[in-house]
Amino acid sequence: MIALTVENLTKRFDRILAVDQVSFEVFKGEIFGFLGPNGAGKSTTIKMITGFLKPTAGKVQVFGKDPFADSIEVKRLIGVVPEELQLYDRLSGREFVEFVAHMFELEGFEERMFELFEMLDLSVHQDTLIMEYSHGMKKKLAFLSSVVHSPKILFLDEPFSGMDALSVIRVRKFLESMRDQGVSIFFSSHILEVVEKICDRIGIVDHARLMGLGSREELLDSFGAASLEEVFLRIPQKNDTA
Repeated sequence: MIALTVENLTKRFDRILAVDQVSFEVFKGEIFGFLGPNGAGKSTTIKMITGFLKPTAGKVQVFGKDPFADSIEVKRLIGVVPEELQLYDRLSGREFVEFVAHMFELEGFEERMFELFEMLDLSVHQDTLIMEYSHGMKKKLAFLSSVVHSPKILFLDEPFSGMDALSVIRVRKFLESMRDQGVSIFFSSHILEVVEKICDRIGIVDHARLMGLGSREELLDSFGAASLEEVFLRIPQKNDTA
């Protein structure tokens, strides 16, 4: 089953072409990595897919629904952790998650919330004001609040930045368990080691265009490379011949 369809997605800011006719699909119960250098168009693509930025052209469907025409329905289906976090510093961690849960009109969410705090090693900080959290703790809290409503597809923009090694492992294991339960995961990251370990398929974007798409093995074969790191080194060559 297809969870996400992106067709010829394009975004132009005046004379700057940020995303250029990008097309791909993400399947139900799949971890899809979206990789590329800074400025390649990753965050812009995620914002268009999740309904935060109107495309210049192209089409997006999340489980068959349009993020703009069916905005409320789509937002109930998705969870989002943006690269630039939007948290309320004067709330405690628990108060913030409760606020998010009430926004989704959830009932009986407390047990799941406390399990998530425990899983992410935030239990002792749940009553601490967010302004006192470290960047890594804020990242984990944002992740926690994005899954409290049990989304069907989760979008993560650089989810592991600022996290310590143990937290990365915990979140990675949790993402794998979500996938096993049929949840689709879409994330961008610069940490190639994590991408290689957990992604079922990978899309590589550079200079606003999709330059490669497939499993790790398919990408290595396509670029004639021995590692994802080598693939990234060969992207400029592919750009020159495209």
